[in-house]
Amino acid sequence: MQTQRDREIVAWLGHLGAAGAEHVMRRFGMGRSWAYARLNALVADGLLTQRALLHRQPSLYVASADGLRWCGLEYLGVQRISPGGFEHAWQVATVAAQPMKPGWTLRSERDVRFRENQTQTLIASAPVGSDGHGRQILHRPDLALISPTGGVFALEVELSLKGARRLGTICLGYARAKHLDQVVYLATPQAARAVERAVDLVRAHDRITVLPLRDLAELAAVVGHTGG
Repeated sequence: MQTQRDREIVAWLGHLGAAGAEHVMRRFGMGRSWAYARLNALVADGLLTQRALLHRQPSLYVASADGLRWCGLEYLGVQRISPGGFEHAWQVATVAAQPMKPGWTLRSERDVRFRENQTQTLIASAPVGSDGHGRQILHRPDLALISPTGGVFALEVELSLKGARRLGTICLGYARAKHLDQVVYLATPQAARAVERAVDLVRAHDRITVLPLRDLAELAAVVGHTGG
């Protein structure tokens, strides 16, 4: 029999896209044995799908179509993840699993995409150009953190190098996105240097902060200070 906590787990995975057992443990304050027991039961009931994408790497769990319907999230669609996307999905889930301050809301890229499409209003995305037909090209962050007062903080997990021109375009879009309070990049050392060069180029130091990938304590400090 499923519990309310089971529904919360499936809904969290449905919103986020994918996460591992350790992320569920962290997010819901569960012990290892209990977390695995619940995840295995949800997989057996067809509400979650377990994806082992890479050899000797942990599995990722994804809400199935039935799981999404159970939580009223069928509009998001089942998340598709390739082996090449494993590390990025894992690191995004690591950020998303951190405890949040009361009143703060975390939105995933897929949440932001749906809400922006529904409302035709930018929430956390940055315009980065036009498609030639008058339609904006948008860059959406991996996560968006929304404060109790409505302030929006775009969070990016940057693991690999982007082309200098593309990264500069994204940073310029973020610098001009006045609906965002702050943009924070959590990046590997090599990627961080590239982002910092792009930030220098567009003179966006007051808008974009670059942090080491696993410096989640500093992330909390930056967002807390900026958001009051």
